[in-house]
Amino acid sequence: MKNYIFYLLESKLSLNIKGNNVERFIKRLKSNNIEILNIKYISKNEINIKVYKKDYDKIIKLKTIYEINTLDYYGLIKYKNNILNNKFVILSILFALIGLYILSNMIFYVDVVTNDSKMEATLINDLKEYGIDKYKFKKSYEKLQEIKKEILSKHKNELEWLEIENIGTKYIIRYEPRILNNENEETPLRNIIASRDAVITDMKISSGQIIKGVNSYVKKGDIIVSGYIYLNNSVKDTVSSKGSVYGETWYNVTITYPYKYYEKTRTGNEKNVFVIKFLNKEIELFNFNKYETKDEKNNTLLKNNLLPIKFIYQKQYETNIIDENNTEEQLIEKAIEYAKNKMEENLNDNEYVSDYKVLNKIKNNDSITLNIFFNVVLDITEYQEIEEYVEIEEQINNP
Repeated sequence: MKNYIFYLLESKLSLNIKGNNVERFIKRLKSNNIEILNIKYISKNEINIKVYKKDYDKIIKLKTIYEINTLDYYGLIKYKNNILNNKFVILSILFALIGLYILSNMIFYVDVVTNDSKMEATLINDLKEYGIDKYKFKKSYEKLQEIKKEILSKHKNELEWLEIENIGTKYIIRYEPRILNNENEETPLRNIIASRDAVITDMKISSGQIIKGVNSYVKKGDIIVSGYIYLNNSVKDTVSSKGSVYGETWYNVTITYPYKYYEKTRTGNEKNVFVIKFLNKEIELFNFNKYETKDEKNNTLLKNNLLPIKFIYQKQYETNIIDENNTEEQLIEKAIEYAKNKMEENLNDNEYVSDYKVLNKIKNNDSITLNIFFNVVLDITEYQEIEEYVEIEEQINNP
């Protein structure tokens, strides 16, 4: 295959030869180790031949009385001549593509979607500090996420969430204002009860009478912190219980994981790139941070029927590829990690998987099935409204 490609690319010439007894001239060429790739007889005294360009000077020295004219070029020399003949067109296209690339990666509008002129001005000033402004280059997806987090942190009392969306040459900024609870707003009188069966692991209580302490086992609906304040087994006051209670609960998970595992997912990062494609080689213009793996969507802007060259507008989507061929030990470890990660996706802040145990293992031909018992610490806080000074008949034992 390589030899064939070299043959196609190697420079060759098509020559017209005129003179008496051109057959004798052909014999002279062959005797001087000049390879004749093709020969076509026009008449007794005229032929067309194809030879390697490297032999051209030898042929000229041997021509003596013969008239030799070049008809056509083949291989790299043809491409070179075509490029030289069209160099101004090609340069114009390159400069146009460079200009198009610059313009398509520049921001011309920053639009904050809001009716609050004060917040609009605040956000525009903050965005300018991070280089998000008119006539600035677009930021990467990762950089936008970083900027978003920093602005949210700076205005944590004013903003609930913030989104910076890039559409063409425009940034659209959307946000949700944070509504702070009125400190003077009256909170209903209530107990804190267990939202599920669990063993209490941590409590952060600011008001109310604690009924169940850390390490206590509670069932769903049990009162953990009472809004009734007791003294000598009788109600002396009623408050709104406030705080958070965390408890360890349990899940039984079954997962099947294959020995051979392949997964290709998009990371969410994407960009537009101009590409010059020559034969099977792609040259990406001004792409200094290339994706290791990617999906592509090509749009051909220009191609030349004479040259194997194309100018392509390419949409690139960064991908993440997992290609595994696991041993049994690796398989069990990865299956546990996979199940744990899937469980943690549904957990909130301060919630976590505290422990696990493999209960059962079944070996299949191409996979392993595990039955895993997970200990998970969750926020088990739930509120139950109560009435003021309701007399409770049951005896309450403080822990």
